[in-house]
Amino acid sequence: MPRKRLTLGQEGQLWEIALNHFGPEHMLQIVVELWGTFEFPQRTAVDHLSTATMSTQVLNILNIAQTRVAAFVPLRGALPGTVTLYSRHARDLADGLLARLPDEALETAEGRSPR
Repeated sequence: MPRKRLTLGQEGQLWEIALNHFGPEHMLQIVVELWGTFEFPQRTAVDHLSTATMSTQVLNILNIAQTRVAAFVPLRGALPGTVTLYSRHARDLADGLLARLPDEALETAEGRSPR
């Protein structure tokens, strides 16, 4: 049964938890590894992840990973403080992070868990 998608706030919290747990270099490796396996989605809805919901450091990691795997959304200009990606890729990245994070990391993050 498919899981309901995280809200942008939960997704932002998840990215911050992952950054704190893995550190920037390891998190970048994980994101590049995950993103490199994704196929072009059938539905081309996009998400705009920005500093409104996540830190600049997380956005920088996403930006670097997006460049490394050439996962740009065509005909979408770059916006400062924003990473534009396919909604399906955003969901799959969040799912991949959730799968790699130990439950303890999620439970100890301010007592809240995005699962």
